[in-house]
Amino acid sequence: MTKQAAPAKASALPQRKSLNDIIKESNNKEAEALKAKIDDLRKQRNDFILEAKSYRRKLEYKEAEYAAISKFLESTNSSKESREMGQLKRLKNRLEFKLSTEARMSLQDERDIVRKIDEIDLQLKKVGKVIHLSRKVEFVKGDLETFKNKLIEADKKIADLDIQLDDLYRSLRRVLKIDTSRAKPAAKPKRQQGPSAPEINMEDIAIIKTKGKTKEIKEETKVE
Repeated sequence: MTKQAAPAKASALPQRKSLNDIIKESNNKEAEALKAKIDDLRKQRNDFILEAKSYRRKLEYKEAEYAAISKFLESTNSSKESREMGQLKRLKNRLEFKLSTEARMSLQDERDIVRKIDEIDLQLKKVGKVIHLSRKVEFVKGDLETFKNKLIEADKKIADLDIQLDDLYRSLRRVLKIDTSRAKPAAKPKRQQGPSAPEINMEDIAIIKTKGKTKEIKEETKVE
């Protein structure tokens, strides 16, 4: 049994040259200058992209913080808490003044005053938390506005750099005489067609006709 010859290996496709290779081979000073500008703008663009990502992360964090604080404050009355804060502070000052100035005080009375002061301190912490959050939510709202503006500014700079880079690439292709007009347009997708009718050859037609005649003859015979 003879061995079949192995199919010849397909010849390797020629590798496409990179833009840097084309510029080096051209030894064109204008092209080198354009490429240097492109590299500089691309670096700026990458920096602005990183900056935009950072502002976007900060914005997401501040939005979550603002939502959490707002939800907590909705369940409380900050104005009522502020009034209560003042009342508690005045009461604490009176008790402390009494504790420090009244000479004739029993040990039990002194302990009761100290206990009341401790209770007031706990209430002040609770009320102070609400007041602190009421003030903090305004700062968070300001941070949100700042980060939104910074993000819009960064995105605008990226868009401006994209326009500049497009212009520079067009100039570079013109200087290097790179023709992009010959690029083949993308092939349009073929329209889907319905299922094709089954093919019938001439022999099939002849058989069908013969069967038809035979049937007609049989029917005529029955009639007679």
